[in-house]
Amino acid sequence: MNLRWVEYLVALADERHFGRAAARCGVSQPTLSAQLRRFEEELGGPLVVREPRVELTELGRRVVGPARQMLSLAEDISWAGRDQEGSVTGTVRVGIFPTLAAYLLPHLLAGLDHDAPGVDLSVVEEKSATLLGLLDSGEIDVALLASAVPAKLSSVPVFREEFLLATPADDPLGTDPGPVDPAALRGTDLILMSEGHCLRDQVLEVCADSGSGVRKDIQPGSVATLSQLVAAGSGRTLMPRMAVSPPMAPDPRIALREFTEPRPHRDVVVCGRAAVLERRAVRALVAVLRDLPGGLVEPLESLCYST
Repeated sequence: MNLRWVEYLVALADERHFGRAAARCGVSQPTLSAQLRRFEEELGGPLVVREPRVELTELGRRVVGPARQMLSLAEDISWAGRDQEGSVTGTVRVGIFPTLAAYLLPHLLAGLDHDAPGVDLSVVEEKSATLLGLLDSGEIDVALLASAVPAKLSSVPVFREEFLLATPADDPLGTDPGPVDPAALRGTDLILMSEGHCLRDQVLEVCADSGSGVRKDIQPGSVATLSQLVAAGSGRTLMPRMAVSPPMAPDPRIALREFTEPRPHRDVVVCGRAAVLERRAVRALVAVLRDLPGGLVEPLESLCYST
């Protein structure tokens, strides 16, 4: 069995188009088609239906899962050969969820440039559920999550990010001095992100503990829109600290208050296959995430990789 055949099958399963799959693999379409037929001959049955559209056969569906695993293991072997003593180099394909990505990336890229200049990032910004699918298909190496990690993956904690109360500037709760007790939100309907964002689920936990409710008529799809709604006087919400910290410019229309202890927060982990988390480039990424500028987050220094 030729490993390239395996690569061609996985590409075709993802692209469902011979031309796109061939381009992804860096070969001509006739080459990919001919090599796939050789793979089918060796297995004794068709892997794909070519007309009227590309679809995996039952055999193809059975084979594509192990094929993805084979490619992952081959990549692990390749990294083991490259990951020797000397400068830490390589590209890490990382997925970050939307309510974190825009605010983390300036700090993350600056930290890597300073501490690990040989490490490059290829970044995908998607919701957490999509990131898990991309990990499963091997399209990204690691993902940053603030939600539950499937048991089949390993993870390492990197930092804790606290939430701040955000209110319109003229809101009495926003102008009071000192930290605010979450219980003060009882009877308040908070503005939450739309379904599918982990930030929504995290704030819902605060709602349950504090006795606050949820605005059902407004469900923004981004932190930027959430911020504008608060600034316009539509209501109160909780904002991640990085989203309201430099280099993000302060908005005079929004008042921000710390919470009393224990402060509402989210814990962010880097997750992926155990072998990937052992790569030196990924360990460099973890080190930078644990060393973000002071005051933004609390590093989670545990060196234990969980499974």
